Amino acid sequence: MCGRYVLAEDQNNLLEHFGANLDPDLVGREFRSNYNIAPSVKVPIVTSQSGERLLTQVRWGIIPPWAKKASTLLINARGESVAEKATFKKAFANNRILIPASGYFEWKRPAKDPFYISTPVGDPGPLAMAGLVAKSVIEGVVVPTCAIITLPAQPNLEAIHDRMPACIDTPHWNAWLDPGVDSETALGFLVARSNLQATAVGRAVNSVRNNSPALIQWSTEAD
Repeated sequence: MCGRYVLAEDQNNLLEHFGANLDPDLVGREFRSNYNIAPSVKVPIVTSQSGERLLTQVRWGIIPPWAKKASTLLINARGESVAEKATFKKAFANNRILIPASGYFEWKRPAKDPFYISTPVGDPGPLAMAGLVAKSVIEGVVVPTCAIITLPAQPNLEAIHDRMPACIDTPHWNAWLDPGVDSETALGFLVARSNLQATAVGRAVNSVRNNSPALIQWSTEAD
């Protein structure tokens, strides 16, 4: 599961890294670094429009048609079933996206100790997490919402949690975003990154009200 993540990048860096244009509707509204991204907020995503990459923004958390409460959010989709499951099948076929992230948080049981999981120091650019967009009805209005696709965790991370976000390697970005590429082929682009590292961090991350670089720094609480 991925329920919180970090994007410590400004808008210009995202545009350059992903070779994307900015959604005209967002001109004048800059993305800022966010160290505690939680479900239900709008997040930057990269999609494709007329063959060009577009940096835009959608709400994180899909409200499925069968949900009785607006608080029922599907924030993750399992890579093993995303192409067949009724809730995600159409979105996976037609609306695949990249979700930029510097890293993500996970909580190790049973004590629920928080860890920040990210690429090694010196690894260029943010992760390109695999995601999809589906329409949700919120307060009577249809809006685009997204979910992060997950895969089984790599051996070095499975002691913390058995799932991790799937990523898309740079050479496959265009094909992943292209709805003309079939679902079976797209599934082959999902990658569980093997070079991610886990750092123990403080429990301040537990509160979404806390949002600063201090959240991703090593914590002596884990000693």
